[in-house]
Amino acid sequence: MTTLNAIWERIEAWYEAQGALAQLQPGATEEQIAALEAFLGYPVSDDLRASLRRHDGTVDGGWPTGTLLGTAASQDEATVWRELLDGGDFDGNTDHDASAGREQVERGWWSHGWVPLDADGGGNGAVVDMTPGPAGSMGQVLDMDHEAGPSGPQHDTLAGYLEEIAEKLESGEYVVADGGVYAADEVEDE
Repeated sequence: MTTLNAIWERIEAWYEAQGALAQLQPGATEEQIAALEAFLGYPVSDDLRASLRRHDGTVDGGWPTGTLLGTAASQDEATVWRELLDGGDFDGNTDHDASAGREQVERGWWSHGWVPLDADGGGNGAVVDMTPGPAGSMGQVLDMDHEAGPSGPQHDTLAGYLEEIAEKLESGEYVVADGGVYAADEVEDE
C-alpha cells in the first residue's frame, strides 16, 4: 500500500497545485465499499479498497480519462454492462480475446469479474479485473472500448495505472480548465 499511497500523494499534489483539489472526492466509507462488494458478489482487491478509501472517485470530468469512478458510479457503470451481457447483447463476442493469445484475460466482451474504474462518458473506460485468465493477475487493469471490446492488460496493477496518470499529470500533458481536466494540447488549440 505504501506505493499506492505515494502515487496518490503525487496526484493530490498536482491537483492542489492546479487549485483543483476539490475535484477529488473524499474517501469512501467501509459501508460504501461493502455495498459495492455486495453488488459485485466478491471482494475488491486490497489496492482498489485502499484507493477508494483515499478518494471515492472524482467529480464528472475531473480525471484525465474523464471521470474516476467512485463506489456508486462504478456500480452504476457495471449495471449497464451486466445488463447487456446478461441480455445476450455480447453473445456474438464470447470468443473475443482481449490479451491476444496470452491468456491473461478471460475471453468475452464483458465479465461480471470486472470493476469499472474510470469512464469517458462515451462507453469507454478502464476496469480492474478480479477474474483474470490463467496467465493474468487479479487486479490487472484492462481497457474497455465499447466498439472494439476489451484489451490488455494495460497495467498489471492499479498502482501501475495510477503511476501512469501521475506521470502524465506531472509532465504537463493535462491541465485544469473550465472545471475539468483536459489534455493540454486540446485546451491550447481552442
